[in-house]
Amino acid sequence: MSIQRGEQSASIHSFYGMSEHDTRLPSLTTEESVLTWGEKIIAGEQERIKKGHSPITNPTIAIVKVRFEQFKDAYYSQKTMKKSTTRYVNELSELRKTADDVISLVWDEVEATFHNLPEEMKREKCIEYGLVYVYRKNELNRISIPMNVAMPALF
Repeated sequence: MSIQRGEQSASIHSFYGMSEHDTRLPSLTTEESVLTWGEKIIAGEQERIKKGHSPITNPTIAIVKVRFEQFKDAYYSQKTMKKSTTRYVNELSELRKTADDVISLVWDEVEATFHNLPEEMKREKCIEYGLVYVYRKNELNRISIPMNVAMPALF
């Protein structure tokens, strides 16, 4: 931008890995491009100063370095958190499968324990062990729900 403001000549483009005739600023729309160009700008400015050119002062390279390091820290921290979150979501999915299998096993064992009882009594006994039956609309007409059985607390 200092070239566009007339503070520097177009010949300094080469220090930053750009063509001298390039009038467009590089795209900084992705994190990766900010990292790439940040490194190029810092290295290019150091090379310019080594060759005896005056440093760019708006902003100074020290401020650019500090802001760039802050960005890099935040970027890599975010990437680490994203990887951890993805791993935890996958682990949770596996744990849900395990929990569903355990619930199904317990359900089947409780129902098998009372398999020889009549259907109504079997359901009453199963409810005492925490099985919660949810009836579909068409089942409500065919079956009578026992009202004298207290529902267990689920939490």
